[in-house]
Amino acid sequence: MRKEHCKMNIRLSTIPLIISLFFVVSCGSTKQFQPSQLDRELTIDGNLSDWNTGKTLFDEREQANYYSAYDEDFLYIYIDIKSAFKDASVRRSGLTVYLSDDEEMRKSIGVGLPAGTFNLLRDYPNAFSEFTRDDEWMNQPENRELLEDLSEELFDRVMIVERSDGDNDPSYGFVDPSQLEVDGMEIAVNPDNRTIGLEMKIPRDGSSIYGFSGDQVWLGFAIEPPDFRIQGSDEYSAASNTQRDRYGNRTQQPRSNRTDMAQSLGKMERWHVIQFED
Repeated sequence: MRKEHCKMNIRLSTIPLIISLFFVVSCGSTKQFQPSQLDRELTIDGNLSDWNTGKTLFDEREQANYYSAYDEDFLYIYIDIKSAFKDASVRRSGLTVYLSDDEEMRKSIGVGLPAGTFNLLRDYPNAFSEFTRDDEWMNQPENRELLEDLSEELFDRVMIVERSDGDNDPSYGFVDPSQLEVDGMEIAVNPDNRTIGLEMKIPRDGSSIYGFSGDQVWLGFAIEPPDFRIQGSDEYSAASNTQRDRYGNRTQQPRSNRTDMAQSLGKMERWHVIQFED
């Protein structure tokens, strides 16, 4: 009994250690950084030309680079898309930037430019519903034409993503960029670049749509494809997956599940914590 009791104590004593290690590992994926401090304002035009890229780069990745700087009044952010795949994903599903000084509500407000053709389709509720539920929707010429027309509006409207509970059930709205400027916020993309570069200037005094004003701010970047729900199947796809074998016989290829579908469309969510200088 004494040995068993001793073993039990050892097992119980390791629980706090395991929990603490789990906490460290789970939190380790969120990078904290202090942005570069500026002595002048940046021009918000979608270009990196007036950025000191050596000092302002805080996250360098194969598909995109992320830059940040600040002055007494504003936070500046630039996302430089480098790969064709990431660029296509952003054009389809949008690039959403989240900012909040409340960790639990960090996804309550997101701003996206471009909004993405899939999201602009939300302005046509019936078409959007069919798009996410019918794997033959894209085979209709009029539907392809609609998406092509929406692609011409990619940089005309800013997408606002709101979550009342900070996490689930987002609502989507679209505004003219000038509506954000009323509160001092500026956002721009240069459509002439080979790949998208998103530039933002956000007031730090809580007056922007984000509402943050603290010295520690959660910053998130996300590509969020729609939730495809193909009728009559527990699995998900965006197009017909019927093919023919070498003899011309029809073969049914396995459909991708929802996770695979989202990953194939470039789904991404990445978080950082901004610590402004005291």
